[in-house]
Amino acid sequence: MERYLNDAYIPTAPDLTDRTSSLLASMSQEKVDLHDSKAESLRDLRTPEDDSSSLSSEETKALLRRIDLRLMPIMMACWTLQFIDKVVLNYANIMGLQKDTGLKGDQFAWLATGFFIAFSIFQLPGMYILARTPVNLFLPCLLLLCGIAVACTAACKNFPSLMTVRVFLAIGESGLGTSLSLVTMKWYTRKEASKRYGIWYCGLGIGQILGGIMSFGFQHVRRGSFGSWRGMFLATAMINLLVAAWTFLALPDNPTTAKFLTPKERAFLTRRLLMENKYVVTANRFDISQIVSTLKSDSTIWLIFLICAACVLQSGAVTSFSATIIAGFGYNSKEAALLNMPSGVVSIISSLVATWFIESNVPMSLAILLLVVPSVTGASLLSFAKAKAALLAGIWLINVVTPILIVATAWAQANCAGHTKRVFYNAVTMVAFGVANICAPQTYRAKDAPNYWPAKVTMVVATASCGLFTLMLLGVYVVRNRKQRSTPPEYDTKDDINGNEKTDLELPGFRYVY
Repeated sequence: MERYLNDAYIPTAPDLTDRTSSLLASMSQEKVDLHDSKAESLRDLRTPEDDSSSLSSEETKALLRRIDLRLMPIMMACWTLQFIDKVVLNYANIMGLQKDTGLKGDQFAWLATGFFIAFSIFQLPGMYILARTPVNLFLPCLLLLCGIAVACTAACKNFPSLMTVRVFLAIGESGLGTSLSLVTMKWYTRKEASKRYGIWYCGLGIGQILGGIMSFGFQHVRRGSFGSWRGMFLATAMINLLVAAWTFLALPDNPTTAKFLTPKERAFLTRRLLMENKYVVTANRFDISQIVSTLKSDSTIWLIFLICAACVLQSGAVTSFSATIIAGFGYNSKEAALLNMPSGVVSIISSLVATWFIESNVPMSLAILLLVVPSVTGASLLSFAKAKAALLAGIWLINVVTPILIVATAWAQANCAGHTKRVFYNAVTMVAFGVANICAPQTYRAKDAPNYWPAKVTMVVATASCGLFTLMLLGVYVVRNRKQRSTPPEYDTKDDINGNEKTDLELPGFRYVY
């Protein structure tokens, strides 16, 4: 298996230098417009003082540490907030939201469903905007919209007003995951990116912990106009606005615009990503042909969709109803808020374990399968156990499923080429996330309370299906690599610069990682 992982084309320094020299020669012949965004990154390539061999391995590691210290806190904060913004409604539900706003029947479930319907619908428009807009401008705008929507939730007094602000929150959150994935692609090689996905994805677990603390704290606030759950929404909104400002001021769009790097470092990163990721970091174009060819010819897009949807189906249900489910075990609202916090710890640990798997060259397919096992165990405990301790263990273990989404996303990104196709793959994983979350709350119907038997069976089946779809996707990649085994990897950087960017299906000898 390791042999196939090492098949990914990593150019040597001499090869990189030769290709860069060839590319620069072609630029001089073809008079590439340096004002064009596609050629922007090549200004750094033409800087005379730097050569790809000018940064040693130790210097490269030090450079990556500096980049991590700049990017990872911002990305983790963004991912933490995207979870808190959604889950704060879950905590508000046990703090009197339904009574204060007059919700009846399945209206609370429809708030969760309505959010993800809007979330899924706005994936495609968001994908188009993101493909043509600097990510360091798009991301803060999304956070600003989220902050406004969360703040307005504190003023809601009925179901229509709650649904309205949830839709606007969904629009803001629809592009967050795609934007963070694009940032990761613009700064790290395929191998480095997997670890960084795992790091910022820990924000989900941090959000679960902070959400529990906030709920517990605000339940001690004297009820009134801004007491209890309303104050919790306002506090969350203020944090969103602060992180939006931080992101706008501190996050560069790509290495060529990073003022905290030297010209030599910018050139090195730009050239390195161009050759190793087959990616022009300044690309801001939308190529509809890549989407059409993917939908027509690439079956992996559908398997990635099914893997993501299957793993999210149970986590989505638990995210929307975890505090309510724990309260149903016989705990009061304060105890339910605190007992939901270990779920965040499980999410963080499982995300770090998944990252360690990838760092240790454990195939991504195997990493997903190893995460499926405890997830199925947790779903089974929650579905069939009777004792409180077993039920709590089940709802905590279910959260091992959360990093499957990020491993699947990293796997998909490592196995595709082309700017638009990569953005499209990100959007598809987010659509899967949205569709699964649309379905998940509807499995918890009021008429099935308090056991929710159909929902529990669905969780077990969905998680097991995730493992099956993973094996199918692995089979597709194995077959493709065997067909390409006799074809040497070929890549012409001139195609990317001139806008003739190729996808993995069009690149001769492209190697898929497992």
